[in-house]
Formats: sequence, structure tokens, C-alpha cells
Amino acid sequence: MIVMYCQKYQFYQHYEVMMKQQSLYHQSSTIQKKKQTQTTKFIPPIFNNSKEETNSIKSTLMTNFMFQSLSDNTLDKLVLAFEKVEYNKGSIITKQGDKNIDYFYVIYKGECDVTVDGKKLPYPYGTLSEGTMFGELAMLYNVPRKATVSAKSDTITLFRVDRKTFRYFLDRQQPQEIDDVKQELKDIDRAIDKIAGVNSRYSGDIIKQYKPQRSWLWSRWTGTILQRSYKVALLQMIITASIGIFVRRSSSVKWPIGSVPDQSNLIISRMIAFSKHWHYLQGITTFILTFFLSQAYSHWREMYSAARKVQGRLNDINFLLTSIAKRDENGNYTPEAEKVLDNVSSYTRLFHAFLWSKFATKNFGVLSTARGQSRMLSRGLMTQGEFNALQAIDQRAGAPNACLQWIAIRALKGMKDKDGGLKDDESFLLHAKISELRGTYAGIGDILAGRMPLAYTHIVQILVDSFLATAPVALYAELGVWGPLSVGILTLFYSGLLDLAKIFLDPLDNDGFCNESINMDIGVLIREGNAGSTRWKSSAEILPF
Repeated sequence: MIVMYCQKYQFYQHYEVMMKQQSLYHQSSTIQKKKQTQTTKFIPPIFNNSKEETNSIKSTLMTNFMFQSLSDNTLDKLVLAFEKVEYNKGSIITKQGDKNIDYFYVIYKGECDVTVDGKKLPYPYGTLSEGTMFGELAMLYNVPRKATVSAKSDTITLFRVDRKTFRYFLDRQQPQEIDDVKQELKDIDRAIDKIAGVNSRYSGDIIKQYKPQRSWLWSRWTGTILQRSYKVALLQMIITASIGIFVRRSSSVKWPIGSVPDQSNLIISRMIAFSKHWHYLQGITTFILTFFLSQAYSHWREMYSAARKVQGRLNDINFLLTSIAKRDENGNYTPEAEKVLDNVSSYTRLFHAFLWSKFATKNFGVLSTARGQSRMLSRGLMTQGEFNALQAIDQRAGAPNACLQWIAIRALKGMKDKDGGLKDDESFLLHAKISELRGTYAGIGDILAGRMPLAYTHIVQILVDSFLATAPVALYAELGVWGPLSVGILTLFYSGLLDLAKIFLDPLDNDGFCNESINMDIGVLIREGNAGSTRWKSSAEILPF
């Protein structure tokens, strides 16, 4: 026994020594790792750029709210870490789908083309000019490149910063602040991409198109009302079948499966009496629901017409100004005319985007915010002067109103000034077009606000739900085993028609009630307006006389 105790004591002593040695080893290892971390601490690179270049880089970074929260000292160090590079025309700077994300770029001199899926994006989204940036989103979200960017000018000068340096300076912000910036940037860029044509809901159409062939229509599922209503219809069929099983098990007299239930059965006779009430309800529900659907469709058409009228008036203004632009002896626009036409085109694009950001709030509302406008500035969608003017105005005035006044004042200035670039003979017509435009877009808010009184929608919802809820009891008594099928079909169409009416009452998809259905793709509408802002100038650039 004594020998055993001595052996155990020696074992515990040996074990204790081993544990102490292991603890000392871990402490030593931790100290060595800390020393290695300290000795290998990342030091951002510094490039010897000129004062003009560093000021340009800093000015460009400050247009993006992602960098506005950096301290002055941190921002200055980040600016010094940008390396100067040059590319020749046609050179690929970033390639769509590339997972090797090395650099974030700032354009110093020249222009770049932006293509997605092999197609150049429409102007101005497909052109990156001096003072804009690109490539930061792939680094921020750690995703492949969204677009291919290539040099458009004969020679383009860029400044770039590598991935490690970019993350080093960005991570100096608070984690919560970085998360907020990432989410807001994602929302803003999603809205801009819809306008640019990167994300299109209906393959480039403002509403989902169809083919009249019966076979094609029967084969549709995505974006149809059946896709929304089938779950409710299946539930109703299950309820009806359950009622049938209960009635048959509770009845002493059985009737053949597939035949009409025995009318003399006590339960069935009472259900038959209830079904008469249900048929009365069916008549009033059908009438009110179809009328409600007609009214809802009228609201949708009114909204669609107003949207097209706004687009038409913007085209009228650009068409009018192009027609009265001054030309030289060779028939080309004078420099002054070029300038006023370009200014008005820019203002009409901004007006159209901010107009729909005011009404289509779910998808485009972020563009009206200060950060949304900052992001538009950093992507070259507005000038610094336009951005400063929008930030200075009273927010109650609204960006669309400001842009509309810019259009009117700039055009009138071009007419009144001696070297303004426009002929002074259509000011009255210009006033008429702008006033008509103002009246049309001001009425959009009234259309949306007065879409349908709550009491009307409320009573229709209750009426349809009551009709469908009582259908299983009423129809099983009359149809037996065929009741579930009949109830399913009725539910599919009555519930579907009600959902269709409610979607018609939300043409801009602000309620998010039914995606991929019949809501208008406002991004397409804005994109078509953008094309119209330059169409008339390009069409009349060369005259045959």
C-alpha cells in the first residue's frame, strides 16, 4: 500500500510539472505571436503624387459618403496610398465576373465604357468620366466584378489602391458604421442599377408582355395570379375533403362515392339549407368583386397614363430646344447651343429620377436622400454644382421641383442672352410645356393618395373571405366528392381576382404585395426618359440641307 501511494504521489508531481511546462510554452507562443504581429504590422504604401493629383483624388473620394466618415488624418493617408496608372483605348481595366479583385480605381483623366453581359449601358450610366470611381463594391462585399470597365479615351489616367490597403483604412471605422454603410450602398446601387438597365424586372419592358396563343398562356406560371392563389385553393380543398370524411363517418346511411350525397341525411339536409344562403352570397360577391376589379384597373390605367405623359412632356421640351438651337454656317450647333442642350438634358434626367424616387418609394426612395445623391455624384450621374445646389435647397421644396426650375431657367437664359445658344421665339411654348409637365406630375401624388377608400376595400375583403369560408360546407352538400375540386376552382378565381384588384391599386409596387406580377417597372420608364434626353440632339446633329 505504501509503495502504491508513493507511486501515485510521484505521478501527480510529474503531471503537475508537465502542466506548468505546457502553460509556459503557451504563454511563450502567445508572446511570440504578438511580437510577430507587431513586427509584421501592415504599413500602407505612399506614392509620390503631385499636389494637384492628391487634391483630385481626395475630392473624388469625398463625393462618396463611404469615405466621408473617415477622419481627415485617415483620409489623407488613404489618398497617399493611391498609385498612378495609365491605359490605352480599349484596354480592359476590370472584367465582369472576375473574382480576382485587386484594385479600387479613381478616374483622373479620360473616360471609360461600362458594359454588362456584353452590352454597353445607356448614357450616362455606361460612361465613367473624370472625377468618378469604380471597383469599390466588389472589395466592400467581397463579390465578383459586376461590370466590365474599359478605356474609352485614347489614353486614360487612373489612380488605384490595392485591396489590402482599402480594407485597412475602411476597417478603421466602427463595425456598426461599416455595416450601415454597406447596407445603404447596396440599396442605393440596386436602385441605380434598375435605372441603368442592369436589373430589369420584365426583360426591358415596362410591364410583363404576353403572347395571345392559348398554349403559351396556359403554360405560364411565374408572375401570374395562379402562383399567388394556389396555396389558399389547396387549403380550401383540404377543408372540404375533411368535412366530407367527417359527414360520411357520422352518417349511418352511406351513399355511393361519386354520387350526390343523400338529401334525406340529417346533416346533409341542414347543409343544403345553408347552401341556399351561400348562393345568395355568391351573387352579391360576384357583382361587387367584378366592379371592384374594374375600378382598380381604372386606377392602374390612370397611373400608367400619367407616367407616360410626364415622359412625353420631357421629350417635348428637349425636342423644342433642339429645334431652336443656334447653328453655325455649316449647320452645326454652336458651342453655346451645345452647352445649353447638354445642361437641360442633364436636368431632365435628374428630374425624372428624383420624381419617381418621390412616388416609387420602395424601390427608388433612397435616391432622394443625401447619401443617395452623394452616391449618384460619385458615379458621375450629376455634377458637383448640381449636387451642391440640391443640398443647399430647403428639403421641403423637393429635388424634382428644383430640377424642373433648372430646366426652365436655363432654357430661358439660353433664349434671352445674346450668346445664349437658343433663338428667342419659343419662350411661350416652352412655358406651356413646362406648366403642363408640372401639372401632370403634381397629379401623380393625388392619384396615389386617392386610390381607394379603406371602407370599400375592407368590405370587399370581408365579403370575399366570407363567401370562400362558407363554400366547403355549401358545396359538399350539393356535390359530394366533387366538392373539393369545385371549392378549389372557386377559391382560385375569386381570391385571385381580389388579389389582382389589390395589385392594380399598387401600380408602383410600394406595398410589395406581389412581386413579378403586373406592377410597372419604373426603372424602364426612367431609362426611356434618359434616352429621350439625348435623342433629339443626336437626331438633328447633322442636317441634309
